[in-house]
Amino acid sequence: MIKKIVAFVLMIVILVGLYAWKTKVSAPIVNSDEPPVIAAKVFGDKTYDYQADKLSNKCSLDSQMACAVEFAVKCTLNPDYAGCRESKLPKFIFMTDESLNRPTKMSFKIAKIKPIAADLVEIHTDSTCDGNWFGLCQGRIIYVLVPNGEDWRVKDIYALEI
Repeated sequence: MIKKIVAFVLMIVILVGLYAWKTKVSAPIVNSDEPPVIAAKVFGDKTYDYQADKLSNKCSLDSQMACAVEFAVKCTLNPDYAGCRESKLPKFIFMTDESLNRPTKMSFKIAKIKPIAADLVEIHTDSTCDGNWFGLCQGRIIYVLVPNGEDWRVKDIYALEI
């Protein structure tokens, strides 16, 4: 009977020791409902200009999110630009009615990057263009981005009246 009591006490001491060691060396787990903080890329007051007849095949920005916005702008200017038709951009970008007044020149400046959730980010831009295009190229234009594999893609575009 004494052997059973000693074994039981020894087992309790070992378990308490292991628990104390685990809580001391392991990092605490923090649960949060906050969206992840995206490293703020400083774009400053730089304005990016594009012309439908002079679109480069390479992204001129060094951010995957900003490159997604640039790609949407290039597809707005020329829906036959490489990769546009196969992309999952909003379908209205590919409409070809002459009355829509598709721009041939467009520029944007990134005003704000706003994380909404882990898989949803808004990029606010101040944009100008030489067309009308649903009112989505003049003023404060917001590009809604979602993950696309290891990159990002524009899921939706809307404008804010300031």
